[in-house]
Amino acid sequence: MEFIGVIVVSILCIIGLLILAAVIRYAIDSSKTSKKFDDIIKEIRSLRTELKNQKKVQQEKSKNIIDEKV
Repeated sequence: MEFIGVIVVSILCIIGLLILAAVIRYAIDSSKTSKKFDDIIKEIRSLRTELKNQKKVQQEKSKNIIDEKV
């Protein structure tokens, strides 16, 4: 009888863990954090490219100033 009790308790624990995992998964999906995170990543990438472009423009302007002085 003890063996059957251990099996029943083990099955109930596994079912409980699966239900808990499903509830946590649903909470994460419904909070839309992954979409917000993707939006933030896209914004950071666009800012980085914009900064690179500004640095290139500044370098070109500084080169032009030196050429004009000479």
